[in-house]
Amino acid sequence: MLPRSLKPMLAKRAGAPFDSDKHLFEIKWDGLRCLAFIEGGRVRLQSRQLTELTLQFPELGCLARLPSGTVLDGELVVMDSGKPSLSKIQQRAPLQDHQRIQWLSRTSPATYLLFDLLYFEGQPLLGSPLSFRREKLQQLFGRLRVPGVVVTGGARTHGRQLFAQVTRLGLEGIVAKRLDGPYLPGRRSVHWLKIKPITTKPRQSAGADWL
Repeated sequence: MLPRSLKPMLAKRAGAPFDSDKHLFEIKWDGLRCLAFIEGGRVRLQSRQLTELTLQFPELGCLARLPSGTVLDGELVVMDSGKPSLSKIQQRAPLQDHQRIQWLSRTSPATYLLFDLLYFEGQPLLGSPLSFRREKLQQLFGRLRVPGVVVTGGARTHGRQLFAQVTRLGLEGIVAKRLDGPYLPGRRSVHWLKIKPITTKPRQSAGADWL
């Protein structure tokens, strides 16, 4: 049995970008944090604040084809001109009107950017190192194509280089994750460090963090 809810692990803020062969460096996507629970052929989506999002994103029902007992962690984004649009994902998150939800799922579909695997076939992977969880995640989606779902890439060792590229593209920043680190639900841990450009503007609103 999977847990009914699970708070996602959070990153602590770091200063300057750095290089390290003990870390995986990933893009910090400007979207909506989302955990996906797959059990008995059904999908349940949950926000960072434990709000259910399943109704709002019907296009991700295709996750039901994954093995029962799977829990995924990632970011929901809506792309606009090649970049994540925070405003567009915010518009979708609180919707309740069925017709509008269906229309937006076709005209402005969300992409689920996956970066972690927390349970697989009912077995918890929370205590396993990130390197193992990522390998299992890539193996799972290497043999199974799910529309609208992408396993994110990352850079090993070269954190400064990735940070420079992200800054040039005007993205939100990067996250440095210890390859040997466990997954600590609901905790801010030094195993994950977020690094943002100094010029990054504050979000226009509270974002989707309240969800």
